[in-house]
Amino acid sequence: MSGSGPGPQTSWEDLANLGWFRQQVYNACNARRGGTMEGMQDIALNETFAHDWSWFSYNVLIGEPRIKLQAFEANWTETWTNSTSASLSITNHSSISLSQSITIMNVATSEFAMTIATDSTREETRTTTDELSTSWGITVQGGETVHVERVRTAINGRAIYEQEFGLNLQALVANALKGMRLNDVLVTPPPRGRRMLRGLHTQESFVFRIVRISPDGRRRVEPLPPPEGIIPPAVMSEKCGAKYPKMVPGLEKK
Repeated sequence: MSGSGPGPQTSWEDLANLGWFRQQVYNACNARRGGTMEGMQDIALNETFAHDWSWFSYNVLIGEPRIKLQAFEANWTETWTNSTSASLSITNHSSISLSQSITIMNVATSEFAMTIATDSTREETRTTTDELSTSWGITVQGGETVHVERVRTAINGRAIYEQEFGLNLQALVANALKGMRLNDVLVTPPPRGRRMLRGLHTQESFVFRIVRISPDGRRRVEPLPPPEGIIPPAVMSEKCGAKYPKMVPGLEKK
C-alpha cells in the first residue's frame, strides 16, 4: 500500500458500490485504449504494477456542500428565555470508506457553523441561551388600565444538504503500459455518491407591547423598545390622580 494520500485508497469493492464493477472498469479502460488490452491482468487498482508506478486512487469528498432549501413550519411551547440552537446530522451513510469531515456554515440559516465527521452516527448540536431582564418607564393616563404583554417569536428552520463523494481528481487505474485517470474513464455513470445531511435551527425570543384600555373600554396597542430581558406582566391603574401599579407575578424567572 502507498503512503499517505487525500483519503482512503479506492478498492474494487468501492468502485462496485459506486456503480462500476471490475469487468466494467476493464471494458471502459480497454475502450479508451482502442481495444488493445489483453485481459483483466492489464489493469490494477492500488496494487501490483499500479503500486510500483505510484498510480493511486483515493476516496474523497467532492466540492462543497450544496444546500437544498425546504419550507418548514412548527408550533413551539412557551419558554422564558431567549435561546438559539442548531443541530446537524447525517441522514444516510456512504457505501465507501471516507476519512474527511463536512463543515456547514450558518446551519439552516442559524448563526452556527458546524462540522461533522463523515462517519458520524450522532447528531451534532449547538445551543445558546440568555436569561435577560428589562423594564420601561410607562405613563398611565388617568382612568386607563395598562397591560404589558409579552409576544413570543419562534423561528424554526430546516435545511437538507447534499455532499458529493467519489474519487480524488487524480485517481488512477493502471494497465501494463500506463495509468489512466478513473474520473475520465468511468463517465457513465460517474463513480460518485451523495451523502445527505439535515440541519435544524430553532430560535425563540420575545418582544413587548403596551395594551392601553381607556375608561370606555377602547383598546390601543403600542410597541415597546426591544427588551434586554424578561419582566413579569404588569397591570397598572390610576385612580383619582394617584398611580397604583400592581405587579402580577409570572413564571419568567425560575
